Amino acid sequence: MTKIEEFVIQTGITEEDLKEYEKLLRRVCSNGGRRQHCWSAAAAFPPHRTEEAVSLIRWGLEQYPDSWYSTYMSYYMIGQLYERSGKWQAAHNAYLMADDALGEEQTAYRKTLSGDLLWTLLHMDSFQYSDKLRAYYDSFRKIDDFHAAFVNCAFRLAVAELVIALHDGDGKKAKKAYDEAMTMARPGFVSRIQGILDRHRATDKLKANTKECAQFLKSVRM
Repeated sequence: MTKIEEFVIQTGITEEDLKEYEKLLRRVCSNGGRRQHCWSAAAAFPPHRTEEAVSLIRWGLEQYPDSWYSTYMSYYMIGQLYERSGKWQAAHNAYLMADDALGEEQTAYRKTLSGDLLWTLLHMDSFQYSDKLRAYYDSFRKIDDFHAAFVNCAFRLAVAELVIALHDGDGKKAKKAYDEAMTMARPGFVSRIQGILDRHRATDKLKANTKECAQFLKSVRM
């Protein structure tokens, strides 16, 4: 963590503190870089200070105009912070703002983002079917094979497939999706991408199996 991030986390983000933070950010050569400092500082806030973290990113958005990409990432980071603290509606709204920042040509980003919109919607709707869920799923399942191999992407797809198949009355498809989700939720599960990640000393661990999702899967009878 840089001295800039340490400053804002320790002192908070009152109006006076933000003035001091702004002085520190003058050392950064671009508005995009200044926004990135706001993201990294916000990510270091503990979950019980989520609103402070979010306000810091929003301040960066207002203070430092920049490209569509940093606007997209700013709202995406807000969504991640809210999701981390279990505020699913607020996270969903932030992801919608991230979607608004994308142009028609940013289809790859939109496919990936649809997975976050799908996941927050499922939590908001207590893992019940909706036409909006199907639309997000249809977009998310078109992500490239590399990203689809990561366990959290694969798990979200399987759970969404399960909800949709149960609604459609497709028992065979529901059973397949349920089995896939339960397999990934088991301790010690190794994803398809782990062999590649081992070369970089990284791990692919399941984080998407929230308590709400676990309760839903437990309630399903196959």
